[in-house]
Amino acid sequence: AAYLMDAVTHAFPGLGLSLADVQSSLAGVRAVVDTGKANPSKESREFVLWNEAGLLTVSGGKLTTFRLMAQTALRAVRAILPEHPRLRWHEHVLDPLPPETTVCDLPPELRLHLLGRYGNEACNLAEVAREGELEAIGASPSLWAELRWAARAEGVVHLDDLLARRLRLAINLPGGGLNEMERIRAIVQPELGWDDARWEEEEKRYRALWQEYYSPP
Repeated sequence: AAYLMDAVTHAFPGLGLSLADVQSSLAGVRAVVDTGKANPSKESREFVLWNEAGLLTVSGGKLTTFRLMAQTALRAVRAILPEHPRLRWHEHVLDPLPPETTVCDLPPELRLHLLGRYGNEACNLAEVAREGELEAIGASPSLWAELRWAARAEGVVHLDDLLARRLRLAINLPGGGLNEMERIRAIVQPELGWDDARWEEEEKRYRALWQEYYSPP
């Protein structure tokens, strides 16, 4: 953590940031293609695509090449599925907004947010929102209505599925959203049909997971 903060303060000295300003942490494993080198850090970050009898697999790469990886994979898909529409890489997505999205009757910036995340389900999500649920959850980019929709329609099994993976509140809110748990519970518990005992179990599990994997260093 210290070396990352050193890099941040070197790049943005005027912000006066320190580890005390960190609200969450996240680490993961990145797959690289094994070329036989002894030191994994020396391996290439190039990506490789395999086509095995119609099963496409992409491995390797890095965050800055994800778009290129996706383009390459979709071109390979089109060779197998020629009826797939030709992709126009240089066109802006959702700019302008499609005419049919006006039925949502939402401000353009809110429609853009929901369309970007939910596509043709955006208007359905907006319709299930209750009073005050088209507002952001604290300082996160997610809306309360997205919380309800994810609980209802996105295959949530555990509370951490919802808060850490569907909406990323585990990293986007201080304390992983624990300070918002009362309102989260009011929305999520009835949507998932959990009794009080199940909720307490799930909240305990989420608190432990957040502390172990997402809390500041």
